[in-house]
Amino acid sequence: MLKDRLIIYLEEQTKSCDLTNITDMANDFTAEKMAKRFNVKRNTVSYHLNNAVREKILFKINTRPVIFFHRIAFQEKFFSIPLDVDVYESITELMREKSSGNTNIAHKKLLPKEAPEKVTHKNAFSDIIGAKGSLKKTIEQIKTSVFYPDNGLPILLYGPTGVGKSWIAKKIYQFATENGVIKKDAPFVSFNCAQYANNPELLSSNLFGYAKGAFTGAYTTTRGMLESADEGILFLDEVHRLNQEGQEKLFTFLDQGVFRRMGETEGWHTAKVRLIMATTEDLSANFLETFLRRIPIIVNIPSLDERGIDEKLQFVYSFLIEESRILGKDLLVSTKVVDTLISHTYKGNIGSLQNIIKYMCASNYAKDKENEEIHINLYNLPEELLIEVSHNLESKIKKNNVIRITPNTSLNQIYSDKKDERQMIKSMFAHCYEFYTDLKEGRKSQEQFENDVFNEINALFDYLVFKRLSDNEGTMMKFITGSMHDVFRYVEYNYNMNFNGNSIYAISTYLFFRHNEYDDSKEADCKICAELYEYILQNYKFENKIAKHMLLMIESKMDIRPNIEDEILFTLYLKSQHIKTDLNHIKAIILAHGYATASSIANVANRLLNENIFEAFDMPIDSRVEDIVEHVRQYVEYNDIHNGLVMLVDMGSLNNIYLSLKQYLSGPVAIINNVSTQLALSVGSQLKKGLPIEDMIEEIKMYNQTEYKVIYPERDRQKAFLTCCFTGLGTAEQLKNLLEKSIPSELNLKIAAYDFQRLKSRGIDDPIFQLYDVLCIIGTADPKINRVEFINIEDLMSGEAESRFIQILKPIATDKQINNINENLIRNFSIERLIDSLTILDTNKILSHIGQCLGRYESLSGKHLSNRKKAGIYFHVSCLVERLVRQSPIEIYPDLENLQKSQSQSIKWIQEAFSTIEEVYSVKIPPAEIGYIYDILVAED
Repeated sequence: MLKDRLIIYLEEQTKSCDLTNITDMANDFTAEKMAKRFNVKRNTVSYHLNNAVREKILFKINTRPVIFFHRIAFQEKFFSIPLDVDVYESITELMREKSSGNTNIAHKKLLPKEAPEKVTHKNAFSDIIGAKGSLKKTIEQIKTSVFYPDNGLPILLYGPTGVGKSWIAKKIYQFATENGVIKKDAPFVSFNCAQYANNPELLSSNLFGYAKGAFTGAYTTTRGMLESADEGILFLDEVHRLNQEGQEKLFTFLDQGVFRRMGETEGWHTAKVRLIMATTEDLSANFLETFLRRIPIIVNIPSLDERGIDEKLQFVYSFLIEESRILGKDLLVSTKVVDTLISHTYKGNIGSLQNIIKYMCASNYAKDKENEEIHINLYNLPEELLIEVSHNLESKIKKNNVIRITPNTSLNQIYSDKKDERQMIKSMFAHCYEFYTDLKEGRKSQEQFENDVFNEINALFDYLVFKRLSDNEGTMMKFITGSMHDVFRYVEYNYNMNFNGNSIYAISTYLFFRHNEYDDSKEADCKICAELYEYILQNYKFENKIAKHMLLMIESKMDIRPNIEDEILFTLYLKSQHIKTDLNHIKAIILAHGYATASSIANVANRLLNENIFEAFDMPIDSRVEDIVEHVRQYVEYNDIHNGLVMLVDMGSLNNIYLSLKQYLSGPVAIINNVSTQLALSVGSQLKKGLPIEDMIEEIKMYNQTEYKVIYPERDRQKAFLTCCFTGLGTAEQLKNLLEKSIPSELNLKIAAYDFQRLKSRGIDDPIFQLYDVLCIIGTADPKINRVEFINIEDLMSGEAESRFIQILKPIATDKQINNINENLIRNFSIERLIDSLTILDTNKILSHIGQCLGRYESLSGKHLSNRKKAGIYFHVSCLVERLVRQSPIEIYPDLENLQKSQSQSIKWIQEAFSTIEEVYSVKIPPAEIGYIYDILVAED
């Protein structure tokens, strides 16, 4: 056999090798070398070699490439290798065995006797997943059971199906034999009580044995499992299947060490057996109290979800490595597959996860056995997991990568849990300082600096969040997380923000480890830290303002003293999250004279509106207009009012307030006089609808007798681009994000997503044109605004709009900046990149399906579509499919009934042509969405 030939070859090579010159000779010990020597595939050789490693015949060193040694030949010539070690990460690590005193066996026989060495227990559990995490307490309980004098302690493993109870039982046996607690050849007998659950007598006879004549067919006296396991271990799985009589018999054995076979009425038998039992069922409902009292160690094995993402990820990698070794091939695994596997809840726990991975790998292997690589992507997942992917918005945003797993890959190579949190935090800051130095010295652009820093911070937070917290850590973590919920609620309300759901836990976890692990006794006073801090103050003012507010609240709530590095980290993290403000949210405050007048009105209005809309300012009776202005000025300084501010006041000259305030404003402000609870409720109701300030004023005038004034900022209007889409703000927001990635922030160009219907109906009179100097509108349809350039997204994708775009930018950007923007646009607005950015759909496949639909439409209608229209359809239908998959279609189309009557034939063609999309993605395109497809197809080029 090839495996035997490989082992013989390695034995000879190991005997003749020279450790002092191993680097030069290493190639002779690689799978590649042996594959050439024996004229077989490298993967086949790797498969056999790794099997031999698991069988303790060989050991390996994870250098590049991996090298293998014959274990016995190596020990006879050099020094011994511990039996529980199969893999070394480097030659240096191997040589440490020599320095630790493991001289070769032949030489060791000649050494004089020494004082007895301190006993160290071999640990079969040290390399299992969760040994230092979720199973730490479990392993301690097991060791207590194994090392207890005389015959150990009986142990009951309790947990749901598939958590690994049977596997742990075998590990207990391995641990006991390796440590000399039982003999190397001691029996391990496994008995599943469920096999005989419907026949208690048969179960009892198998467990305790039976005497001749005990029942029909009992022709000879037969030993049971207890006697078969004498001097070893008996594992009783599904032990809850024992009835009361069986439990009482087993209790007698546990209590006195004696038992009777079935059919015997006198005399006792003895056996020296260590008992391990396992159950999935509730203990109190299925076991006698007397029986449970005789089991001193009950071990709760957690479900896969309870073990945390950290360990779940290790299981995924471990099973993939195992499949790579079994199949003898490299696996190329999509990170989206890994993300999906770790996010799913498995009813069968570890067993189900392993089966799914085995099925994916086996089915792909069967399709193409000759390929040296097996590709695992989303389409290989079972249907129930694919459904989860379609509903998981997070996976749409995350970039997909590929992980290569070979038969030689070790778990430590692709996943390591040995990093110290304190060192991780220090390392993250060190890297950020390096990135800033590169930025300062011109080796990085601002975009590159931000990408590197954001990746570093998010990598740290991912590590901290996924790390499993022990029970002792949990109480403090709950306190910090609870406090952070309050901080985030305050920030979300006062800054009109929507945070990613992971933000609270990420920052809470950082604070936890910083407080417990990170030595912050010495303030970060290095020059580069101070320079980075100044850079942040200048470039990320908005995020820094929020970070400072958060840290002030953290200091008061949690008794944690933040330092400059915390402020840097918080600011950069907030920037990395691309936090979006609520476009329709307008701030509202009430200012009134008298003790608690404003507070009372605000409190009643907020409660009745079921939302915290108003913030109150109670003014002394003798307050002047100047005092009101000062309060508002301070409020504006610490709160973002770009989207607008409504002020309800009880008295005073609106003209005086107007003249004093306008120089401080960054957004429109409506000042409304004669505040009352009724007025507050009326204003609050309009604000909840998301109406702009001007529309809200018109509504209020109809039902309230009041004075009002709308103030716009008195400053040079900021240059702006608007994005819009006739299907709503969702796509406009995504276009805005892509433009923000393409246009450098130093241009101070505002990019705002805006409602298409609002632009079309109001035209140049819309307040957005008073707030900003709008240079152009970019979108899927032209709202036809006088004197404002419109660029269709299709023209931007095709490059037809390049010259117009450059002309728009020339007054505000240098030639170099324009060139950079143009390159970014080419990269970000290619049709593949655009669709990949907007959806989680497989870009190539959705484009192929849409292409088929367009071809079918041209055939049915007899019309040839221009490239411009095709580009529009590619873009629109990709977003449409994602909306349908997310079950959030557009359901309103203007005058839909008339369209269906007047254009029935065209509608029929569209429905027939795009039925392919419905079949492939199991969706139904509603009539309103058909209407918008029609608009694109018939629009003028």
